[in-house]
Amino acid sequence: MPYSHDQPDNAARAKRLGTLLTIHRDRYAAAPVAKVLQKLLVNSSYAAKAEAIGRIIQAENGVTAACDAIEAQLQTASVSL
Repeated sequence: MPYSHDQPDNAARAKRLGTLLTIHRDRYAAAPVAKVLQKLLVNSSYAAKAEAIGRIIQAENGVTAACDAIEAQLQTASVSL
């Protein structure tokens, strides 16, 4: 149940990747939650997609990629000054 700040955006991205289902906060109650959880547990495609994405993330060097992106932005900013 994405609620505020970056949660709706992160949930939308994960939903597009096929790794989750969401429940709107107006529908958040035991019965709808149980139904969604059952669907997630029964349909193995959610777990399979999450595992595949996990392997991609583990293969990345996130710190290096982030530093490279920051340095590139700083170089672009200093050139335009």
